[in-house]
Amino acid sequence: MKSPLYKELMNQLASHIKKDYQPNQKLPSERELVEMFKVSRSTVRLALNELEEKGLIYRLHGKGTFVTPTFIKQPNLGSMYSFSSQMEGEGKEISTKNISLKLCTPKKEIALQLNLASNDQAYELIRLRLADGEPLVYNRTYLPEKIFPNLTLDDLNQGTLYGTLKKKYHQISVLAFEDVQAVDLTKEAAQLLHVKENTASLKINRKAINDKNIPIEFTQALARGDKFVYRSKQYNE
Repeated sequence: MKSPLYKELMNQLASHIKKDYQPNQKLPSERELVEMFKVSRSTVRLALNELEEKGLIYRLHGKGTFVTPTFIKQPNLGSMYSFSSQMEGEGKEISTKNISLKLCTPKKEIALQLNLASNDQAYELIRLRLADGEPLVYNRTYLPEKIFPNLTLDDLNQGTLYGTLKKKYHQISVLAFEDVQAVDLTKEAAQLLHVKENTASLKINRKAINDKNIPIEFTQALARGDKFVYRSKQYNE
């Protein structure tokens, strides 16, 4: 039985994206896709909806459709990249140290991940994840101020980050996207992790989305490569 036309278009677009597009690159508009593939606008829209559901693209209102970085899709995350479960599995006591929290105008790439307008602000939270008192992961987390107004460091010090966001703002992460790459530690991260600058590490970018499909958090984490091994189940279509 022949697949519906939108499914065929979806497969063509998925192949095209993987071969010819870079992460966060903008795709042609719906109208341009209609002209390129000689199909109806409804067919294009259905194909794009499928691609978005599979996590290959994301849409920003008024800005267009973009290619999602090579993210791992992880539903119902309780903690970032399973750091807590991994350390607990090794019999270690985990903890978090909040270093600072400030309002800022995020860089363009951060604003894009959080679907922020140019005049929107976000909280920048610097924190460490520790195992048996030893700092292993440096986190720089961005939280939209319009979703989390009046957030304070005192709020966060009363419990976990996600616990605070749920209790005070009724916001929970139901879906997360991550990408991982090997990098050298920055000077700031190295100092806080008590290792030498340029020590090998894993850079883990994570975007969390709530139950209304709105980005509520973007975190850039640097994990010590000598102490932490990234473990995550790959999402399969």
